[in-house]
This record gives sequence, C-alpha cells and structure tokens, in this order.
Amino acid sequence: MTRARGLLWIAVAALRSDRRGSLLDAAAACVGAAALVFFLALGLGVSAAAQRMFPADARLVEILPGNVAVGGVLGGGRLDDAAVARVAALPGAVAAWPRMSLRVPLAALGPPEGLDYSWPSGMTLQIPVVGVAPEIVAADVGAGERFEDAGPGGAIPVVLSRRLLEVYDKTLAPAWGIRRLPSGMSVVGIELPVKVGWSIVPQKTEDRVFDARLRLVGLSDRVPIYVIAVPLETVRRLHREYRKPDQGYTQVTVLARRPADVPALTAAARRMGLSVDEGERATAERVGTVVAVTTGALVFLAGVMCALAALAIAQSLSASVRGRAREIAVLQALGAAPRDVRRMVLAQGALVGLAGGAVGVVLALGAARLADRAAASLLPDFPFRPETFFAFPAWLAALGLAVPAAAAVLGALAPAAAAARVDPARTLS
Repeated sequence: MTRARGLLWIAVAALRSDRRGSLLDAAAACVGAAALVFFLALGLGVSAAAQRMFPADARLVEILPGNVAVGGVLGGGRLDDAAVARVAALPGAVAAWPRMSLRVPLAALGPPEGLDYSWPSGMTLQIPVVGVAPEIVAADVGAGERFEDAGPGGAIPVVLSRRLLEVYDKTLAPAWGIRRLPSGMSVVGIELPVKVGWSIVPQKTEDRVFDARLRLVGLSDRVPIYVIAVPLETVRRLHREYRKPDQGYTQVTVLARRPADVPALTAAARRMGLSVDEGERATAERVGTVVAVTTGALVFLAGVMCALAALAIAQSLSASVRGRAREIAVLQALGAAPRDVRRMVLAQGALVGLAGGAVGVVLALGAARLADRAAASLLPDFPFRPETFFAFPAWLAALGLAVPAAAAVLGALAPAAAAARVDPARTLS
C-alpha cells in the first residue's frame, strides 16, 4: 500500500511538472466524455419520449378479420367466438381479448358538468366507441370504480387513452379557448351526458334516441387514441336493443407469453385467414430504429473523440517519458522495478482521463439543461412534448468517467512500456 501511494504521489508530481501538457490531455478526454454522455443522454431521453408517444406493448398482437376468407378449413376471415377460441389456443398465446365497435351512434351535445366554460355553442361531438373485454384494462381502472355493464339507466363506464387527454389539452383546448382537463387519474369520475342513437350524419340517427351518461373510470395505454372503450357487454346489449345483426368481433387482442412469441403468433393468425394490425407497432419500431441509429452514430462519433484523446495522451506521455528519462533512471537506481515505472505512467494516464471525464460529465449536464431551456422557449407546446429531452441514469455518469479513463490508460500503454525499458546504467553514465 505504501509503495502504491508513493507511485501515485510521483505520478501526480509528474503531472504538475508538465501542467500545460496535462491540461491539454485532460481537455481532450473532457471533450470525448462530454460528447459521449450528452449524446447518450439525448438518445435515452428521446427514446423515452417516443415510447410515451407510441406506447406499443411488445407482447400484444392485434388481429383483425381477414380481407379475404381463405377457405373454411382454416376458419375463414370472420372473427367470432370460435375464431377467438382458436386464436387463444395458439402456441405462445396467454390470453385473447375480443373487441367490438359500437354500431349505434352516440353523440355528446355538451361538455361534462363543470367544464362548460367557453364551450362552443351548438357543438356536437360524435363519439366512436369500442367494446373491450374488462380484463384488458383491469389494471388501469381507478380505485373504487368498476368497468362492467351497468345495465339500462346506469352510467356507462368508459376508459380513455392516456394520450387523448394530452392531445386535448395541447391542441383542442387552446384552439377552442376552453378549459384544460387536469392531468392523471384526477379526471376519473367525470361524467358526460350523451344521446344514444343520435348521429350528426343526416339520416343516420336511429328511430329511438335516449339520454345516457358516460362515466370515466380509468386511463389506459391499451385503448386506441381515436375511440373510447366501454365494456364489451354494453356494446352487445345496445346491439340487441337496436336489433343490430351479429357481424362478429372487430378485433382480437392477443397477449403473447414473451415478445419472442409474437412473430409465430402473427404467422399463425395469417394462416387462419385473419389479418394483423401492425400500424402502431410498426410506427413505434420505426421511430425506435431511427432513434437507435442516430444515437449510435453520435455515440460512435464520441468514441472517435475518445480515441483521438487516447492518441493525444499517448503522444504527450511519450514525450514526457523521453524528457524524464534521467528521473526514471534515478528511480530505478533507487530500487524501483520496471513494473513500478510502468504503473506510474499508467497512473498518470488514468488520472488525466478521470479528471477529464469528471469535467466532461458536468459539462454534458450543463449543456443538456441549456438545450432543454432553449427547447422550452423556442418549441410550441405540442402534445407529448417532454419536460426534458435527456435522461441521466446513474450508470451514464459512471460510463462518462470510465470510458475516458480507459482510453487514457490504453493511450499510456506504449509510453509505460517505453519507460519500463529505460536502462539506468546507460542513461546515467
């Protein structure tokens, strides 16, 4: 331990004796570390924002009726209870949840109670509705709320997409000059008066129109942004009341056991004559690929900077070793072994890399804050705009220290080997 402390002290003293060179080496390591941490944090932050915008579940497969029925033996292209049972029995499937679009028009002639401030006069909203199995949104229902058919006269429970509230608050509310909705689960419990059977399309209103209430019971990422979800039994009941013919299910959501099972489930569904909706999944994958490729390119650039820093440190330490050959020879004459000399030079490189890495991490944090402030002042308040475009997990700071330190040590290997080969007898003679 005493020997190691002595070598470290000598390494620090050597760096102090060549302050200009040490500062230049540390600056090179600092630039590499700052670029690495900044670009990686940007990639992580943008990736998190993209996942928030396109929250595709890697285990979910959305199956639709086939455009063309491919033979009765394979089950055709219709989604009925028998088809859902076959899909649920496919290898790798954990559960299959049917969905059914409501074919009875439903419209809101006014806002929820308490939110009628500045509501446009005479505006009617036609509301698209889909019935879903309660199990698919069970985890997203608010405490004390129930997502099940309340029967005639009861409030119809609904679940909205989390993203829909963001779109409303960031686009519709400012455009109409109306009140924004509170964020999160605080909106649960809001009720909206509607007319079942009413349509804004001429000649599409049903012969029977009655008043009802929609009660928001939860927010979910499993509900499409363009519809509201009600219990599947509610849709069936309304279809029976309005004597709508059975056309099968609109869609079936299949939960795979693992993400790796999704391709096999997709292929099996297509062999059954069914279609697979990969729209949002494909969008999420494309966005993720673009972010990953861009981040990879920027990280590669930062790696090149670190490699250049290693070369600069190698040249600087090589020059330092040549200039301090007599000092090294004296150390060896006093009992320092070649491995001690080698460790001393490597310690110099490590200290330079760590110092540059520490400053680089701080610079990256500062640059990220400045970039966020600039984005907040220059970019409009669009939906899903993140509060920060950067993410700084603890491991990223450690990486910002480790990479420049490792690069510096690699750059110091050749000078360390040269220092260990110094012949004290020849140098001091």
